[in-house]
Amino acid sequence: MTGNDRDRAVLVVAYNSAGMFNPLLNIAGELKARGVGNIWFASTEDRRADVEGLRGPGEVSFVSLGPARPQSSPDSWDDATYRLLTTGDRATSFARYLDVSTDYGHVRQLHRRCLQVIDEVGPVVAVVDSLASWAMDAAQTRQLPFVVSISLPPSNFFQEQLPARYPAPFSGLPERMTPRQQAANVGFRNRLVRALMEPDRLRRSLAAVAARKAAGIHNPEMRPAGYVEAAEALMAYTVFGFEYPFATAPEKLRMLGSVVPRELPPAAGDDELTRWLDAHPSVVYVGFGTIMRLSRGQVDAIVEIADRLGPEHAVLWKVPARQQHLLPPARRLPGNLRVEAWVPSQHRVLAHPHVRVFFNHGAANAIHEAVHFAVPQLVMPFWLDCPDGAVRAVDSGVALSVERADSPDVEDILAKLARLLGEETFRARAQLWSRRMRQAGGVTAAADLVLEHRDEAAARRTVGLAVG
Repeated sequence: MTGNDRDRAVLVVAYNSAGMFNPLLNIAGELKARGVGNIWFASTEDRRADVEGLRGPGEVSFVSLGPARPQSSPDSWDDATYRLLTTGDRATSFARYLDVSTDYGHVRQLHRRCLQVIDEVGPVVAVVDSLASWAMDAAQTRQLPFVVSISLPPSNFFQEQLPARYPAPFSGLPERMTPRQQAANVGFRNRLVRALMEPDRLRRSLAAVAARKAAGIHNPEMRPAGYVEAAEALMAYTVFGFEYPFATAPEKLRMLGSVVPRELPPAAGDDELTRWLDAHPSVVYVGFGTIMRLSRGQVDAIVEIADRLGPEHAVLWKVPARQQHLLPPARRLPGNLRVEAWVPSQHRVLAHPHVRVFFNHGAANAIHEAVHFAVPQLVMPFWLDCPDGAVRAVDSGVALSVERADSPDVEDILAKLARLLGEETFRARAQLWSRRMRQAGGVTAAADLVLEHRDEAAARRTVGLAVG
């Protein structure tokens, strides 16, 4: 650690959810690769190995926020809860998700732990995920400058400032709406307000606000606009044009493009997966993240789709181990289908020249990683922000979408895969947006921004101490 680093600690804070955690892990990895020291990464204990596994000459130390709250992980939900939160009306499902995922007692505990970490580490700046309100609260309490990491479409974080005609966050509606879609947009906003104002839900929310006021927290209502005003800068991992423009975006919002490591992790010594990709000149990669649970009908549909794509096209399908019981016996799987419970690096898969389409669930990381590597996409949007990601990918010309159903329309999926595989327009648009995302700077620009604010904050602190 250099002398400068010793006096300029940076604290990175994210909960364990991959969508929010991974961009910050990539930024911390870039800082470590540059040899930057005195970086502290705070997350739940289950993320320790990810942080400690970062490579490079710098120093990134893990700080535990304790165990993850069981209910915060969809893995712990029973099937009835999962379906309640992931199907039906999107506004109602979102409100129900907040009920299950938000434990105000746990939030207070995380806030207290963040205060302890700030006092122990003594950072000059924090970099905090936009959903970690408790970490932003702690930074404000300790008068610690902070930068916000926005992994969702950034308009979701600025919803209070959006005009009425802008597609409502989580609605999955496009920028250019028909009259019917405009009415649906108004209806979605109204349903969401009604859902959030239901008596029991409102009572819990008001009680939490009162407790936060009593504790002296600067933004007791947890309004995104309050955090926007307090932040030094806001980092979003897309670019305008792909994200729908909004005139109310503040100057402190930096659109950085996809945050993907500059150097992909090296292949394992016996990388059989890479050899398989090398041997198949046209591959459709299928992966629906870590939260979405496959139905029997979805599994059967994808097996049939793989069979009908062969032998010209091969299919690589990432199916979590806990869901593989839904698969037919191995002897009945098509010869062109390869199933993996886990891939060492999704980035390496998407970067392979033989991967021609990524069939995904529409989450922000999946969408933007595919764009970074110029891979056309078929999107079956899952939940929360996934429909928003899907409609932006479709509007940008890099993707087509299909409806998520327990028994998907096989013919529709095959027809759209045929277009994505056969029409050069999709590849050309993916290459265009890949260039634009990369030109925005990506992980390099994100790391530069963090260091810029670190140095500015350190200089202010030095002046303050000298004056004091």
